[in-house]
Amino acid sequence: MKLNLINRVTPIDRLESVERSLNLPFEVLCKHDELTGFMTSGNKIRKLEYLLKTAQEENADTVFTCGGIQSNHCRATAVAARSLGMKPVVFLRGQPNQMPQGNLLLDMLVGSDIYYVTKEEYSRIDEIFAEKKKEYESLGHRVYLIPEGGSNSLGARGYFDAVNEMALQVDFNEIPAIFIAVGSAGTYAGLLAGIKSHGFATRVIGINVTKDPASFFAEKTKRIIRGMEEYKIQVAVEDSDIEIADDFSGPAYAVPSEEDMELIKKLARETAFFIDPVYTAKTFRGMIEISKERFAGKRVLFIHTGGLFKLFDNPSYYV
Repeated sequence: MKLNLINRVTPIDRLESVERSLNLPFEVLCKHDELTGFMTSGNKIRKLEYLLKTAQEENADTVFTCGGIQSNHCRATAVAARSLGMKPVVFLRGQPNQMPQGNLLLDMLVGSDIYYVTKEEYSRIDEIFAEKKKEYESLGHRVYLIPEGGSNSLGARGYFDAVNEMALQVDFNEIPAIFIAVGSAGTYAGLLAGIKSHGFATRVIGINVTKDPASFFAEKTKRIIRGMEEYKIQVAVEDSDIEIADDFSGPAYAVPSEEDMELIKKLARETAFFIDPVYTAKTFRGMIEISKERFAGKRVLFIHTGGLFKLFDNPSYYV
């Protein structure tokens, strides 16, 4: 069972103006998961439909999660948890600007308890979770823990379901590849499991937006999919089924390259199509470079995972 937190079936349409602007030799379809909601927009809410349902079933009144200072996942979790009557507690890697902006501002507005942690502390976030969980429970709270990105076998069911949704919108036999950002591998794993379960030949190509190697996410993908057996989802995935590209991650996680920034501005100014600097700009650029070589004359599918609130963090980058 899951909650119903998404406003509607998100559309898929062809980005013809983008194709013309960039003179692309292939067609681009876009699954608009930036339209899953407003404050909960983006891909994370699909995972949270399952994760927060379990939190409710366990009678939790407090939800812990973690991510970067401008985490889309933390923002979506904080908003959704608060809307369900649960207290959000977020552990954010880094330190805020003097004036909070973007996702961090929204975390604050919904009354999240916020703990800022260093990169070293974040590497042992499970220990910090455990310590703080004891502290909150000593005050009478019931705490539910959600991992970074909501990326576990339960959360991945959200994108397993999304494949069922998309299969009613497009003919996957005409789509040789789907492109998706990889930041914690849950969305990628769910998509891959869904595609494989249907028997589609479509490649699920992940664009790594972090500095962790693709091999790390490949192993995590396999673990997540194996764990889905607990929910009666049994999918055989071979190493050759997993394709994650390391070449478009930019200087660092959440730090776009100059090429990413120019792509963001060009698409906004020429086509009013918006992508974000953390996930979708890197993924779109990766899709362009890979598809030029491998899918010329064909049609590919881009999953827009949202993240547009990040545009309001350091807006001087764009003007």
